[in-house]
Amino acid sequence: MANVLAQPRFWKKKAILIKPEVTVGVDAEPTGAANWFEARNVSFQPFDAQTADRNIIAPWMGNSEKLITSKYAKLSFELALVGPGTAGQAPKVAPVLLAAAMAETLTADTSAAYNLVSEAIGSLTAYINVDGTLHKLTGCRCNVSVSLSAAGIPLLKVSLESVFIAPASGAMPIVDRSGWPIEQPVTAATTAGIVIDGTTLAYSTFDLDLGNQLKRIDLPGPQTEIAIVDRAPTGSVTVLAPALGVFDPFALATAGEVVDVVTTQDNRAGFKARLDVKARVIGVDYERIEEMLAYKLTLEPTPVAGDDEISLTYL
Repeated sequence: MANVLAQPRFWKKKAILIKPEVTVGVDAEPTGAANWFEARNVSFQPFDAQTADRNIIAPWMGNSEKLITSKYAKLSFELALVGPGTAGQAPKVAPVLLAAAMAETLTADTSAAYNLVSEAIGSLTAYINVDGTLHKLTGCRCNVSVSLSAAGIPLLKVSLESVFIAPASGAMPIVDRSGWPIEQPVTAATTAGIVIDGTTLAYSTFDLDLGNQLKRIDLPGPQTEIAIVDRAPTGSVTVLAPALGVFDPFALATAGEVVDVVTTQDNRAGFKARLDVKARVIGVDYERIEEMLAYKLTLEPTPVAGDDEISLTYL
């Protein structure tokens, strides 16, 4: 009997659907028509198991067996940092921000603001269909970071985790790709300089990480979830180095005071994304930008009144 070759399946054929949950862990049932996500650079770990070793002693070498104690899934991807096109409307990326311990404030015709919270943290359901295999991830919580690099794409980098649910065969959804605006690159024409303690500086890279600490909870009771139990934001920026009389990062670091760090990506009304950070400068290194002297500043986002160290506002 001749061998029958299996029909190949392809990693590139994927669809990611994401929808906020009303109740944590209850499937929000996202659809291709309403909840498709314009994700890029996707990484997926569908079965991430935690194990316990039985430690059985036997009269030979070899494994002594492990028990799978908990099963999880991990999904990461990137999204463009760009506003929805109309000021005051929530951007399509809002579900991941809400599941990353942020709260939403919409001001009609003006802005969509996302500020940190320490309670009532949202969650989301994510579906990822990989060429006919549907993986459902419920009760997801996220970490989000921002990456702005000169001549590059402005990015939100998202990583989320979920308790494992067995996959099933499922047809690739028909998706509506509308409503995802085309982003502008990070350039002199499209991106504002970065303002640090009132001084506007040219920069080549700006990285900011919410630093959410995701914990896998699996306790008799039952209590099973992905929880955000703390955050430790980090950041860095590489700026051109003017004369010390114009900008003195060594004095800022020595003083240890919390200063405002602000930049805005995109110059089109409705598409702008402004980052506001309250941070201490805790490190200063010399760098070069096209052989021009630069500083690489290490930032420690620090709350002043609580939950105010980072905000993202679409304008």
